[in-house]
Amino acid sequence: MEELEKTLKVLQQLIDSEGGGTNKAEVEKIANQRINAELDNLRISIDQLDESVVQMIGATQTVKLDLTLPSGEPGEGGQSNAAQYERPLFQVMLSDLTANLNSYLYGAAGTGKSFIAGTLASFMGWKKLVLSCNQFTSPSEIIGGQTIEGYQKGVLEEAWSNESQDGTKYNGCILLLDELPKLDPNTAGVLNAALSSKSEVGKLGVKPDGTLRRPTMKNGRGEMLEMKNLYIYGSGNAPLNEADPDYEANFKQDLSLQDRFAGNIYKVFADYSYEASQMPGMLFIFNYMMLLREAINEGEGGQSFAGRGFVSMRILNSMQATFLTYIKAKAAPEPKAITKPKSLKVSVDSFLKMFTANQQVLLKQKMKYDEFVGEIAKRESKTYEFNAEGLPILTDSDADKKEAKRLISAYNNTIEAVYLPK
Repeated sequence: MEELEKTLKVLQQLIDSEGGGTNKAEVEKIANQRINAELDNLRISIDQLDESVVQMIGATQTVKLDLTLPSGEPGEGGQSNAAQYERPLFQVMLSDLTANLNSYLYGAAGTGKSFIAGTLASFMGWKKLVLSCNQFTSPSEIIGGQTIEGYQKGVLEEAWSNESQDGTKYNGCILLLDELPKLDPNTAGVLNAALSSKSEVGKLGVKPDGTLRRPTMKNGRGEMLEMKNLYIYGSGNAPLNEADPDYEANFKQDLSLQDRFAGNIYKVFADYSYEASQMPGMLFIFNYMMLLREAINEGEGGQSFAGRGFVSMRILNSMQATFLTYIKAKAAPEPKAITKPKSLKVSVDSFLKMFTANQQVLLKQKMKYDEFVGEIAKRESKTYEFNAEGLPILTDSDADKKEAKRLISAYNNTIEAVYLPK
């Protein structure tokens, strides 16, 4: 090392000297060559390490998580990212991710089973990838295969290797197997082997170079790929071992596939607290639509109406946008671009038309439709002030807040009991 230090001092003097015509880039090249040569002499092999050190290296996981929740104050009427991360479902999934387990979520449509993939990816700083499962999904879409344009990576292959088709590297991947029960059971066998292999993290010993052996999968070219940072979870409307009559496209999957998620299968409910937090000043919409959601799920004669339609966060967002657009269009200066803005009532009626005439009668009764329509008319006729961003300043009445709190509390105990039993 002394000889290297002397060489570097001479080279630095050459760079600092004036009028010598020294090529700085060439000098730095020589310095880097000397440094690398010296470092090569200092390298040792795994065989030279003490056995206890080798064991410590082998026990080290490659995935490192900062499990401290991000800080942040919730906005008025809204929720901070930290509050979203504290949701019970997110907490159990983050626990499974940390433990290198696979998870499966099932429940009614519109309850956020797919949405949470983005939340996890954002928290981890990983890439979100989705395999949309159906009876026509092919093995090549999963593990890769040849096409007329050449070899194309499968979604599982991309997630497993943390590398895209064009060579883009990811820090890690959240792979969502969306609508997993719709996958043909024969094709599901391709996933089965990878899911089984993934659970072997930390059990495969140490490689000759001292790094932890990682699970492997065979891609469409027959190459063995080593798993990088990966969390896989599936979603569906029903458990994997059931063929739900409300969703005719579902297959009853093999029990071996269900076993890959054993101990980490969760029924998902709508998160009323989160949904209400996203509708500041418009809780009256949330309140009536939650009554409609309950009426749809309850159905008639023990038969839910969810097979025809469901209340999701997307529906709430759509109605929220419709209401805001109506108010802004009404207050716009002449000449107006929208002279007859669409009322929120039109959105409600459009949604209800997805159900049969008899079902509509029952749903309208249970959701207090006439009362809702009257409330819409009253609020759309009001004159509002606008903030600097051009949005109407809306406030929730004490009655709206009280009703929202009642609806939320009626469900939260059930949700917490399912995800975080005491």
